[in-house]
Amino acid sequence: MLTSRFLALLGGVTLLAGAGVVLSHVLLPIGYSLPFTITTMVLFILVCVAIFFLGRRSAGAENKLLFSNVFLASTIAKMFLCGMLVVGYVILGEPSSKLFIVPFFWLYLVYTGFEVYFLMKLSAIVAR
Repeated sequence: MLTSRFLALLGGVTLLAGAGVVLSHVLLPIGYSLPFTITTMVLFILVCVAIFFLGRRSAGAENKLLFSNVFLASTIAKMFLCGMLVVGYVILGEPSSKLFIVPFFWLYLVYTGFEVYFLMKLSAIVAR
């Protein structure tokens, strides 16, 4: 997958994610969590970009297990980062309700689905 194609798809996915975030903030009384939602979205975009470049680099490596290792390590790191983000917001932000998690899960699902898509495309290089 070319970098330009990845960035175009990332832009489309970000528009979809943004539409879901706007919808959830309009329909639910979670205006207090807008900074958390924006931070989460930016974080997921950065994680996607990092995983793409790490995956692309490891897909062309001689060691065919390197791609799997990068995928596993990035998945664990992302899950740990998400846990820290949510727990940190609950402790430091003291939200008035637990509904702030709705846009977070939406963003997590959208960007994780996108990561699976582009990693499958990159894994075709490993299979050769």
